[in-house]
Amino acid sequence: MRENRPSRDEVRSALEQLFPSGQVEVAEAAQVGDQRADYEARVQFGRQRLRLLVEYEDVRSEARLKEAVELLRGREAGRASELRLFAAPFLSRARQELLRESGVPFFDLAGNAWITAAATHIDRRGFANPFVEQRRSRNPFSDKASLVLRSLIASRPERGVRSIAEEVSLSPGYVSKVVQELERRGYVARQEDGLALRHGQDLLQDWVGAYRKRSVETRSYFVAAPSANAVMDMMKQSLRLARHDYALTTQAGASLIVPHAEFDTVDVYVRDSLMVEAMARDLDAREVQRGANLRISLPYYRISAFFDRQEAEGLSLVSDLQLYLDLYDYPLRGREQAERLFERRLGPKLAAAERV
Repeated sequence: MRENRPSRDEVRSALEQLFPSGQVEVAEAAQVGDQRADYEARVQFGRQRLRLLVEYEDVRSEARLKEAVELLRGREAGRASELRLFAAPFLSRARQELLRESGVPFFDLAGNAWITAAATHIDRRGFANPFVEQRRSRNPFSDKASLVLRSLIASRPERGVRSIAEEVSLSPGYVSKVVQELERRGYVARQEDGLALRHGQDLLQDWVGAYRKRSVETRSYFVAAPSANAVMDMMKQSLRLARHDYALTTQAGASLIVPHAEFDTVDVYVRDSLMVEAMARDLDAREVQRGANLRISLPYYRISAFFDRQEAEGLSLVSDLQLYLDLYDYPLRGREQAERLFERRLGPKLAAAERV
């Protein structure tokens, strides 16, 4: 998205789309009592005039949007003909709904808007993001960059850039840039004793949204076993792969640490395609189009999916965080299982990592 504030002409153009029958004038940095608004717009309708006080922010996260909402709600307009608005380059459907539910009027430069006043009601939705190709900020949820967040969630307090870089085998310069982006999004704070996580639950929701619909390379197999649990028993006895080379996930992985839902297929990640073949041979598995009870995948997160891997009941499984991401949109009681995992294990880890 855009890094800089739009010009007066860009704001005026956006408002002219919303008020096609009005005459729009825009000024920057308006003083309102002891506070300032980023823009002041006056919309003239014949003899009537509406004053709009616009707070503009390029929100990068759910946490930052909520902070902006609270700030804006604390700044009430003084007169009936005066209205405070939140503006951004682009607001997704979910963020539009958050603003509507909070009662905060808004518009974005793509054309989406919800503005209500005594004699004004504008509701425009469905405009796509025209700034996608302009995004230049580092994505903290990409494979390599996500190692920084994973380390913060999994590790002890008093962690700094250099200790994280050493743990995840990245350069301090790279980790520093990821941390800067996380600070901009409101998810990391620098303290005297190191870095602390902030707004953990909002962070997870942003992460789920970034991870959703990511493709994995999967092959389906049938193992001669009466149940998925029996397949896992065979893995304990027959699997020759080292435990750091594979990791169970989704319901099979969850069954080892927070058993909750029945399942009939074992999902497992391996590090490369040669290990897919090796696991299939070890289990005498037959590749099938239907009726699979084993799915072997190369994960979307080729590097970080194996970070903080854990062991339980003689088997290897992904971290609580990766398990949560994989379960959240899993069709067979996945959301329910993810919530149980959060309540029992991941939530307390996030709370310990925040320390704010």
